[in-house]
Amino acid sequence: MDMHRKLIGVVLVGGLAMLVGLNLWPDPEPSGTTQAYAQQTAESAAAQEQSIAGAEQLSSAFRTAARAVKPSVVRINALVKARVRSRGARPNVPQGFPFFFDDQFFGEAPEEPMGKEGELKQAGVGSGFIVSKDGYILTNNHVVQEADELEVQLSDGRRFDGKVVGTDDRSDVAVVKIDAQELVPAKLGDSSLMDVGDWVIAVGSPFELDQTVTAGIISALNRSVEILDYEDFLQTDAAINPGNSGGPLVNLRGEVIGINTAINSRTGSNAGVGFAIPSSMAKQIMDSIIANGRIVRGFIGASLENLTLDSARESKLPNKYLSGAIIQDVLPEGPAAKAGIRKGDIVVQLDGKPLRDYAALRMRVALTPVGQIINMTVFRGGKEVELAVRVEEQTEAKMLQLSGNMEIPEWGIEASKLTATLAKKLGVDEQDGGVVVTKVNRDGKGAEFQIEPGDIIMKVNGKDVSDPTQLRNAIKNARGLRIMLRRGNQIAMLSVQ
Repeated sequence: MDMHRKLIGVVLVGGLAMLVGLNLWPDPEPSGTTQAYAQQTAESAAAQEQSIAGAEQLSSAFRTAARAVKPSVVRINALVKARVRSRGARPNVPQGFPFFFDDQFFGEAPEEPMGKEGELKQAGVGSGFIVSKDGYILTNNHVVQEADELEVQLSDGRRFDGKVVGTDDRSDVAVVKIDAQELVPAKLGDSSLMDVGDWVIAVGSPFELDQTVTAGIISALNRSVEILDYEDFLQTDAAINPGNSGGPLVNLRGEVIGINTAINSRTGSNAGVGFAIPSSMAKQIMDSIIANGRIVRGFIGASLENLTLDSARESKLPNKYLSGAIIQDVLPEGPAAKAGIRKGDIVVQLDGKPLRDYAALRMRVALTPVGQIINMTVFRGGKEVELAVRVEEQTEAKMLQLSGNMEIPEWGIEASKLTATLAKKLGVDEQDGGVVVTKVNRDGKGAEFQIEPGDIIMKVNGKDVSDPTQLRNAIKNARGLRIMLRRGNQIAMLSVQ
């Protein structure tokens, strides 16, 4: 009997479970715990939907920005004529010497073209973007500077010959022109409105993969890494690789706010540290090139070096000034000299605002229209001195005079005395002396002798050379030359007949 009751109970419980499962039995009244769980589940689902909607909205912004700029992005193929090196000079140079602009920053150093002399070979691939319907294109100088001819490929596959309108190796900006119809120009944005943390996309041809889009944020502003004379880089973690140079860095509105230019990497590939020229700076240079056929920059006739903590302490600079620029030298009769600026002055303010560093002062002078005045606060002998400097136009002759640079036409090079600034940039001791090669004409004898920018010429025929004049005289007065030069941390001997 008891067992019979138990069996009936099991069947009934089973049947009840089945009836409830089939929804043939009325549900019991929900308990408070069940109601709370249901409410929590609903809230979680709503939050998830809201998160997905937010992510989709951001994704939509990326898609819209990419669609807006991609028709304007071009691939630039640099074509170089094959050359035969001179057999008259073979320096004993070990393998692996660094470039003056090291590979950690520029990953697109053109290869030496091989083949029949005069035959066109592709030496490198870069990027650029259309800025006007009549065919003007912005890119980097280092993308086009070594090219004998340029081929520009549009996003729709059309190809055109590109003509270099003008370049500026001091800011790494170049303007190229193509003769084409139905072009889609990119919209230039205001780079000064960008801030750290803002989303950006980079578009270009990394590793020859055209129309590649990567995303990241602005990592830092006003970055100076001392690879160019004029720098005010936007730093980004958007992936930039060899082939991206010259391509646009774009905000989420689809506006170009920078030109992707360099990376800092030990491998030559993206490591999350990329640099772009701000669009406001690039536009000013581009407008000057198109309007004048050259760059018009400001000049005050003073060389600068950065203010370090040690130099600030030695000068007993007040603690309220944490940064600035030291006047290293002043050109006689130049604007700075006329305004009363002296060697050793520390510039701490511009127009009443703190000066970030010497690069910021150099940029401010370069971008100031000729004839305008810059108000400077300098610290001198324990006191603040207010000075007003009227900006003049920068010329090559004035810059050579200020820097101590000299053109040596016999070799097609420019050279400068080894200053403290150059020694720091090259990682050598200023006391070692020598003459620094700052520029090499690719068609000159210096290039034939395999001399490169950044080489330090220390001796000619066993005699020390300490300035460009000595080097030029040694070259002019000797038939056979034995040259000792330093490249990086290694010494090489060069014999020239």
